[in-house]
Amino acid sequence: MNSKILNDIYHGQLKPWLFNLEERELKQTIREVSKIPLTTLQGIDNRLKMLLQPFPTLLKTIQPLSSNSFQQLSFSCPLQEPTTIQQHFYKAVIDAEVLRYYNTTISNPLIKDETLDVPFQIGDKSLKGIAVLLNSINNELSEKEYQAEDLTCFSLEYLKSSLLILYFSIQENFKPFLPDVYETVEEFYMYRMDNDSEMVEIKQLTFDKYNKPVLSASKATEPPKLTFGWKKGDTSKLQALFDDLCVDYNFLNEEETSVETLVELLTEKEIVPGKFKIYLGCQTTEFVFIMDNLGKAFQRLSPTNIEKSMSFWSKGRANKKPTLINAENYFKTRSKNKIKDETKEEILTLIQKYFP
Repeated sequence: MNSKILNDIYHGQLKPWLFNLEERELKQTIREVSKIPLTTLQGIDNRLKMLLQPFPTLLKTIQPLSSNSFQQLSFSCPLQEPTTIQQHFYKAVIDAEVLRYYNTTISNPLIKDETLDVPFQIGDKSLKGIAVLLNSINNELSEKEYQAEDLTCFSLEYLKSSLLILYFSIQENFKPFLPDVYETVEEFYMYRMDNDSEMVEIKQLTFDKYNKPVLSASKATEPPKLTFGWKKGDTSKLQALFDDLCVDYNFLNEEETSVETLVELLTEKEIVPGKFKIYLGCQTTEFVFIMDNLGKAFQRLSPTNIEKSMSFWSKGRANKKPTLINAENYFKTRSKNKIKDETKEEILTLIQKYFP
């Protein structure tokens, strides 16, 4: 994502488990920062420059904003209050950078034609990066046991919640022009997150005439429909691609599953879990590689949705029956990456033939 500061809290020099700033100086910095208003762009910049003095490479990423108009986030969620000076530091950095990044994004000067520019400038360059970082942090918190008072736990939980309201606030500004829009947190977790065990509740805000936020009433929403989100309409190219994949790589066990059945499942607007039975004729490594590289033709062709469809069965062997493919073995297979480079190139060329 474009915010190096937020990214560095998990991937770079701001990792909380490596944090070692001198406490006396840190206290003085936090006292000074707390006097600077967080309601103007200049105040946000001044806060960040003061907080990040020990990190000169991060200071360089704070560029002047192209607009003087300041907007608050349009969503909120419960955020844990800090109890130590180190936690106060991370809260201050995250709060200021989220607001700076939000205002930078919604005033992006490269957006000239919203229909043409928003899908790339906002969808690909901004929202995609936020979702990837959020998913990584969510997995970290789900897989490891941290003590609640631990600095790493506080910082990552605070960042995770802040990224979620940042995502929805940016999305709200550009909804009519984005190819993928998530109306609820449940829908976002279903399609963008590997794990939904630590779901965050958010509320949409409205603002009074003094630009002060007011919580809007929660809207009841129906559970999102399960679909892979086929984007293209006509399915002839998809049919032709899988015909070729079956000839060249034995993609399906065609004694059990037809290409027509696979295409019907992939383009179904509302999938009934378990309704379709797709038996692979190829190795799961090839299946994962092909599905990963077909993702651009779909909105929601994710490992989580593949699992939820309860439709894809691995290739059977003489001493082993086919097994239902779930998100866990999908990710494990992806990480092994045992396909020869030559085979990868051939598969990518074939996909490019139909979906350039």
